[in-house]
Amino acid sequence: MVTMARLNEVAALCLALAFGAAPAWAQGADCDTYKVNTSLLNISRDAGGDIYKDALFDGDTVCVAKQQNVNGVAWAYISQKVEANNSRTLVDGWTRMEYLQKAGPGQAAAAPPAAPAAPPAPSASPSQPAPAPTAAMPGPPIRPEDMLRFDQPIPFGPYPVNGHSIAEMIQSKPMFSPIEGVDETVWKKECTNCHQWNKDRLCEQAKTYVQAPKNVLRVPHPFGGVLKIALMRWAKSGCQ
Repeated sequence: MVTMARLNEVAALCLALAFGAAPAWAQGADCDTYKVNTSLLNISRDAGGDIYKDALFDGDTVCVAKQQNVNGVAWAYISQKVEANNSRTLVDGWTRMEYLQKAGPGQAAAAPPAAPAAPPAPSASPSQPAPAPTAAMPGPPIRPEDMLRFDQPIPFGPYPVNGHSIAEMIQSKPMFSPIEGVDETVWKKECTNCHQWNKDRLCEQAKTYVQAPKNVLRVPHPFGGVLKIALMRWAKSGCQ
């Protein structure tokens, strides 16, 4: 026999689903506040995994809902990023605890410090036009220890990206088809057969990844998200 109280519970649940009510963890009710303590933080799909789905930047405030030990390493599940106006953006991914620093009281919604004002550009001489301004990368500048150069081996992620430089990767062959169902004879060629990459063009592409890392990583890539993460770090390093 279904009681009236039970019917009311079911009705309340249906209303919550219909109006998009979020579960408690998504509302940030049960999470601890941390700050990102590295230049560019890779967000993995799973604890201990190297399939990346997002990236965060130095000083970002996040909600850590739980922790998990994987092979002796502590991993944090980040449910959300806390924006400057205290709104929340879904992250739903994992990262190593060592790259997070516990935030003190009142720091959850604090806006990042403003970057120092750039010095005025020198006036151009009549015979020499002023140089074009370069777009600033989001967030604070990358730390020296986190810099990545074009010809430097990438120090993270799975094979074949880990241990190879960006310069080597754009000359290599993809691991799988960028479009499902395409014959192997069409796509299993060096990347330069389809993309006319050079260092300058690749830098411009990498800068777009920095602007919207989560949106970019939703799109499958023949080398996975790890190469795009490397390109983001390279762009943050000034495309050197």
